[in-house]
Amino acid sequence: MELQELFIMIDQLLEKINSIGISQEDEARLWKKFRLEFNYNSNHIEGNTLTYGQTELLLLFDKSTGDVSLSDLEEMKAHDVALSLIVDYAKDKERPLTESFIKELNQLILVRPFWKEAVTADGLPTRKKIEPGQYKTSPNSVRLKNGEIHEYSSPEETPAEMEALIKWYRTNETVLRPVELAAEFHYRFVCIHPFDDGNGRVARLIMNYILLKYDIPPIIVQSSDKENYLTALQKADTKVDRDAVVKYLGEALLWSLNLKLKAAKGEDLYETGDIEKEIELLKREKLTEGVIYKTPKSTYDTVKYFKDKIFPIFNLNLAKFDDFFSFSSNFTYIDGNKVEKIRTIGSFFAFSSLPQRKEVVKEFEIYDIDLTKEQIDKVEWQWNMEGLKSAKKKSDLIVKMELDLKESFYNVTIMIFFPNYPDTIIEIAEKKYNSFYLNADIESLVKKTSEKILQIIKEN
Repeated sequence: MELQELFIMIDQLLEKINSIGISQEDEARLWKKFRLEFNYNSNHIEGNTLTYGQTELLLLFDKSTGDVSLSDLEEMKAHDVALSLIVDYAKDKERPLTESFIKELNQLILVRPFWKEAVTADGLPTRKKIEPGQYKTSPNSVRLKNGEIHEYSSPEETPAEMEALIKWYRTNETVLRPVELAAEFHYRFVCIHPFDDGNGRVARLIMNYILLKYDIPPIIVQSSDKENYLTALQKADTKVDRDAVVKYLGEALLWSLNLKLKAAKGEDLYETGDIEKEIELLKREKLTEGVIYKTPKSTYDTVKYFKDKIFPIFNLNLAKFDDFFSFSSNFTYIDGNKVEKIRTIGSFFAFSSLPQRKEVVKEFEIYDIDLTKEQIDKVEWQWNMEGLKSAKKKSDLIVKMELDLKESFYNVTIMIFFPNYPDTIIEIAEKKYNSFYLNADIESLVKKTSEKILQIIKEN
């Protein structure tokens, strides 16, 4: 695609978005998507092993699941802090871009000094200490596809070149299109590679800081497209196509703009092409080909998935309706017995749970039940919203999510109950053990539930 054609498409999308406008709710929904996409993909490009689902659980609910390294968790959370910083700084349109700000971002994402494996100029293995927020102290390079070694700016050249880069930015800030400015800065920064580590992540953070200053959504470089991304940088390096980086990043911006347009129209933001969705679909296909029977492990995995993944998302979204009711609470039931009180109005996330035990938790223990010794057949999460304030008489709304654990499958039921209102079935599904909901499925269930509650409130 030619640059001028690309610029026209960007301008047209921006015009459409501005003509429609976007509500605060849709803006928040959109930013949640951008936040997850950017953190996941930018870190994944650099080797972070967290899946999209694990990233979502960590950033939205401060929880982790599966076998993940503490360093990957810390790295993802630190990157999210850096993202929040560029968002805040971008709101001040008069704030100048400075070297100190760039160093601050590097400090944030790297967290603390550490040692890293390296190679000497003679090709010998060595180790070097990485000092976050400080320009590099030793040369860095990359091997191109053709086998050649591409050397970045030397440690001695770096301070002067970074100073020159900031001057270039300030000179061109009002001359170039925002996407040109952001993409060109990204490329020039990468050519310098000023830090011993974290250069790619900082480059993408600053690129999006520039775009956000112009109220343009962030560019997401998909980790699945890493090769094309690196190829664009190399084409610019070798002068094969000087505009390759602007073209590549501009086309990536089209995805973000189309996503914002969908949000402005109130449309679903999950896409069939999402990597995570493809992976989950493959898991669903491959891991459930045979019959998996009810065992302590399959019971534990199923209940834990709903407890740690689906419950927090529902809880967070249902809490939005608390102000419409006099009192709200949530309870968990195991085989009809109440085991845990979760939340009351005004104390969301202030869990009133069972006392902390000092002994080691058993491998297949959930809700203080040792599944190797005791079988459970039904788990129910119930949200009670008591006393709808707008209703003429006392009216309570109840949302139930039930898990029936059968011998070779489990049933999921989600229902809404309200006086003098037909019981509403949100979901009745039969699933094999090891078969779980996709992120898009969860989003759809939450949306249906919220829409129905909103309808009930409006009609009463």
